[in-house]
Amino acid sequence: MSEGGALAAVAAGGAVGSLGRWGLASLASGAVWGTLLVNLSGAFAMGLLVTWLARRVPHPLARPFLAVGLLGGWTTYSGVALDAHGLVGDGLLGLLGYLVTTLGVGVGAALLGLVIGDRLWHSNAVADEIVAEGEL
Repeated sequence: MSEGGALAAVAAGGAVGSLGRWGLASLASGAVWGTLLVNLSGAFAMGLLVTWLARRVPHPLARPFLAVGLLGGWTTYSGVALDAHGLVGDGLLGLLGYLVTTLGVGVGAALLGLVIGDRLWHSNAVADEIVAEGEL
């Protein structure tokens, strides 16, 4: 796989993911819950993707397009930081609730995606190796 091909796959996936996130944020009227929804759904989708890719010999551009580009563009840490800053004025309890939900439920969503993916695609240890090696 050429570096240019991988770069184009990441860019194309990132454009699609970012446009989807922008569309959802528009529907959510800028509420912080739009950011939470994209991050939780992205974590879940990443778990599914890892197990799906582990059972196949994917096209060499699948991981750059789907994991780095699409899901990287769909999810956003910078959005979490901005939303958290906006919640500071609403009190500590709301801010902490949002951050704990984002981080805690986000990790849970990724694990749920891995478990469901394992069951759907009868995965094996390869998915765990992909995660451990940081290939996504």
